[in-house]
Amino acid sequence: MDCSFEEKMELITSAFISLNVLEQNEVLSRLFRVCQRPQLKEIYNELGSLLSIDFVLILPQELVERIFSYLSAKDLFRMACCNKSWREFTNTDILWQPLCAVQNWLNFDTDQQLFSKNQYSYSPTGLTSPTYSTATLSDFASLSATCRWKDIYIRACHLNQNWALGRYTVLPLLRGHQERVNCLDCDGKRLVSGSSDKTARVWDLFTASCLYVLDCHTDAVTCVCIKHEVIITGCADSLIRIFKTETGTCLRALMGHNSGIDHLCFDGTKVVSASSDRTLRVWSIQDARCRNILRGHEDEIQYLTMKDHLVASTSWDHTVRIWNIQRGVCTAVLKGHTEVVNCCQFDCRYLVSGGGDCLVLIWSTDSGKLLCKCQGHMGDVYCLMFNEKTICSGSSDSTIRVWDFTGKCLFTLTEHIGVVRYLQLDGNRLVSGGDRKKILVWDVAEGKLVNIVHRNPSLLHKVWINETKVITASPESPGILTILSYW
Repeated sequence: MDCSFEEKMELITSAFISLNVLEQNEVLSRLFRVCQRPQLKEIYNELGSLLSIDFVLILPQELVERIFSYLSAKDLFRMACCNKSWREFTNTDILWQPLCAVQNWLNFDTDQQLFSKNQYSYSPTGLTSPTYSTATLSDFASLSATCRWKDIYIRACHLNQNWALGRYTVLPLLRGHQERVNCLDCDGKRLVSGSSDKTARVWDLFTASCLYVLDCHTDAVTCVCIKHEVIITGCADSLIRIFKTETGTCLRALMGHNSGIDHLCFDGTKVVSASSDRTLRVWSIQDARCRNILRGHEDEIQYLTMKDHLVASTSWDHTVRIWNIQRGVCTAVLKGHTEVVNCCQFDCRYLVSGGGDCLVLIWSTDSGKLLCKCQGHMGDVYCLMFNEKTICSGSSDSTIRVWDFTGKCLFTLTEHIGVVRYLQLDGNRLVSGGDRKKILVWDVAEGKLVNIVHRNPSLLHKVWINETKVITASPESPGILTILSYW
């Protein structure tokens, strides 16, 4: 009776095992010589996996890390799925911190935005609400916990998906101001709002509750700053007040301006104020002394921004002035606009300004020389932002224009109705806000609309945006604040 295939294989295998090494080699050699080409190909494919060597197990750890450091995040995620040893070798901060640095995500290690637990009393709204759950390793006890920087990378990728797909939550409205909200600022944990009702309010972003009411002002609160556990308020009564964030206690008042405070900048140690008296003052919060008085503008100051020891101010006198606040001198007067200069931004290389003459002008920060004009807007330019690649400007012509630094218009973005008043540029993601309720998210690299924020409940007056939240204040009285959370 014929034997089955399995029985034949058992006989052949047993006979092969019983031979010595030389005899086994001879058997294999004879078998190979009688095999056809397809059979040899099959043997070759089988041998590839049997003869492969896991270099991770035999090379020094430093060399393995060097090899892995050339891989992308996508490659590292795939390698982690191969086996336990590869997962462990790809689960190190040495590999993931540089990948986070490339994406400009290093700040997430310190500001804790992606690790905070909100305590809002709200119900997420359907599929457009952000959700994130940490993967559990309870079923794989032998695996180490996900390293810090890999965890940050995963969470930041999820956050980007929330922005791209329009996943956000409208948190409980912040009510309390009796009149219109004039200004707001946030440190990521607490929000400060100033109102015409002569108060500033401090809100906890994690509970959406009011912590303190700063009610020692005698007129409308026109500007606020919060940084390093200190709150600075500017008031129409010409005083600047310093508060302790933790308690809401007023520590001191800075007196010197002859008219209301219109703008404030605060870096944690120095305050720069701009007033309707057309002067800027530099203050030290340690001793509450005025270090410098900066004079030069011939009309009201429209905008103020600070970076390190330099301050830029724009004015209705059609100029931008750059000040060195350490020396207390004006280093450059930029004359090129023919109407009010509404906004500006600068770094160590460029200063970009936008004005009522429909122009966006690019200047050299160092020399004050006008480098080029960006022409194309049909209305006043009210806001702008730039990064190392592009300049974005918003106008009363309802458009946003994306420029390069040669003055070429790359894209014209046209979804807004009314004045575009606010822009926030983060990498290729641009968030814009206008006079209506509309908040839009764009990809400036492609010049495309990514999504529309449909659930913003109020008109826009003031806007503050960071990586995880959009905070808006309505122009009505009483003032209402809205928080849209993308995390």
